[in-house]
Amino acid sequence: MRDFTDSIKFSIVRENLEKNNGRICCEACGKELKSINEGHFDHIEAYVKGGKSIKSNCQILCSECNLKKNDKELTDFLLDEKAKKFLEGRSIDEDDSNEPNEIDTFENTKIESEEMTKDKFDLIISNFINKKGTINKVDFNRVYNNLPSIKYVYKYYGDFQTLKQSFNLKEPIAWNRETIKEALEDYIKINGDILEKDLKSYNGLPSYPCIIRHYPEYTGLNEMKKDMFNLKIRNNWTKDKVLEAGKKFVEKHGKITQKNLCLENNLPTAGVIYKYFGTMGNFQKLVGSQISKKNELITTSDIDKYIEELFQTRDRVFNTRKDFLDIFPISESTIYKNFGTFDLFCEKYNIVIKKKKKAKFTKQEIDNIILAYIKDGNSIPKAAKDLVKLGLPSRDAIMRYYKDWHEPFVLYSKLYEKIN
Repeated sequence: MRDFTDSIKFSIVRENLEKNNGRICCEACGKELKSINEGHFDHIEAYVKGGKSIKSNCQILCSECNLKKNDKELTDFLLDEKAKKFLEGRSIDEDDSNEPNEIDTFENTKIESEEMTKDKFDLIISNFINKKGTINKVDFNRVYNNLPSIKYVYKYYGDFQTLKQSFNLKEPIAWNRETIKEALEDYIKINGDILEKDLKSYNGLPSYPCIIRHYPEYTGLNEMKKDMFNLKIRNNWTKDKVLEAGKKFVEKHGKITQKNLCLENNLPTAGVIYKYFGTMGNFQKLVGSQISKKNELITTSDIDKYIEELFQTRDRVFNTRKDFLDIFPISESTIYKNFGTFDLFCEKYNIVIKKKKKAKFTKQEIDNIILAYIKDGNSIPKAAKDLVKLGLPSRDAIMRYYKDWHEPFVLYSKLYEKIN
């Protein structure tokens, strides 16, 4: 991604304000900036040279310093290209027959005014919009965008609004408290929730800094979601917070079981319990609850209910497994206990995970690893969670080829005993 995220920009602006006693100043020359229209968020290490769009590589420069930097980068690029041609035995004046790069395009678009026809102008604008998604007046003032003079906008279209309409671009929304609330409400109705990463113009949403600017009474998006839209917010559970919540629940209800672990009870999910305490039993002891019996564990019928409640307003398509588990109240280990593998669970409930990890092992590779493990005199692992720690394939990897992850260990243990 070439551009910086809104949260990175917001953080950089805040740090700049703190560093300059409430003013925003250019990092290069120190000039005070009154508006973002007077400056740019710049990659310290140029993006075209591999610089990443991360906070540590972001700075605010005034327009003049930014243009100077771009001119220097352009000069460096052209010198590098000539040096490469010279070492390859080519003439430094030789034209490349390959598709022109961005710098070549910049040179080629310095067209004399008599050559800038409407067709050429439209082609350049169309290519820019296809690449960036939109176009704004300020884009014509940035040399690195390789655009013709803005005078051609007025020459061929009369005004900027007519140009945008001709290329089917929507006018930007005038964000205020009312339009922000309406946009967030519409998005939540369709998607069931909203996260900071969703706050993008292509989703029809304002940026995070824009929301905070118009709603200063809220400390962040989570507080706004809870107060304005009655959405349940997941706690940032620490071990102490989990113990405190568990003890309160036990004081009120007498005991706590895995079925009680949900937001409605102001409790974390089972995954959090396993992370901090290893087992549900350990947690129950610490909060003063009786230990769960087998029939108190979560069953497939319980999972059916959770699925039905969760997907009343949500789509069943997720980018990654983590995205799904972040909003699902049941732990991954409970899914394994009831369905064997995560894939079988998804298949039953028509859940689609777009980005799946490719299988790391073939059956032959898994067999060889487990056989070598047994030959070294090791005993069968006690729990599936120990597999990866011992340098073995994961439970999911083994169960692509076996009905139970124990099976190949038992099989090769017996086989090795017979051989010896």
